[in-house]
This record gives sequence, C-alpha cells and structure tokens, in this order.
Amino acid sequence: MDQETRMDKLPYDYETLKDTIKIRRSVYDLQGVTLDVPYPGEMPEELEKFRFCFAREGHVIMIIPQNYLEEAIRENDLDAYEIAIPVKFVLEKGYKFVDGDDDHLVGFFDYDPETQMVDVPFDYYEY
Repeated sequence: MDQETRMDKLPYDYETLKDTIKIRRSVYDLQGVTLDVPYPGEMPEELEKFRFCFAREGHVIMIIPQNYLEEAIRENDLDAYEIAIPVKFVLEKGYKFVDGDDDHLVGFFDYDPETQMVDVPFDYYEY
C-alpha cells in the first residue's frame, strides 16, 4: 500500500493531530503503540517534545543520527530520518538542535546502514 493510500485510510491526518496531541510526523504511524507514560529519570525540558514511550522500545527520543544529517538536509525531509533512540543513550552520547531548526535534533552517534540500527546496549532501554 503506498503512502498516500495508507494515509487516506487513517481516521485522523497528521496536520489535525499535531495541534491537539503530542505527535511528531516521524511517529504518526506509530500512534497506536505510543504510551502516555512520564519519563522516570531526569531529562532536559527541551527534549520533552521529542520523547515518546513505545510499548516495545520504552522511553525514546526521536532524533537524527549524525551520519545521516547531511542526507536528511539534502533530501529536505528531516522527519523521515528521525529514529527512536533510548533517552539514556541520547543523554550520554550527546545531541544538538539542527542548525536553524529547533524542531529537530541530531545525535552524536552513527546509524549503521549494514545492520540498519544504532548499536545501543540493552541497559540503556527504560520502560
């Protein structure tokens, strides 16, 4: 099913939801598995709009890995390059706002295209 057809079948569109609930374009399709659970630790307030709690991944930050930032900018689609990374891992490795854009973060870690993941040890996951 292509993106346009799938979007037509969803009961709410992103533009409607973004003004009424905490949602990011990168997690729009995952809204059914997003839990409304407060983060159990300390975290800078600026990260709250990027934090979600997913049933399978726990507390995560939607963030762009540093080795994909240039491609995301070139493609003019930063949302498509956001991935869910555990909060604790992001806090340890570091992050910054994308230059000139306070609605997207870049993390100081790399995404491995071969394994299709960021190597995050299990103890960084919080539920």
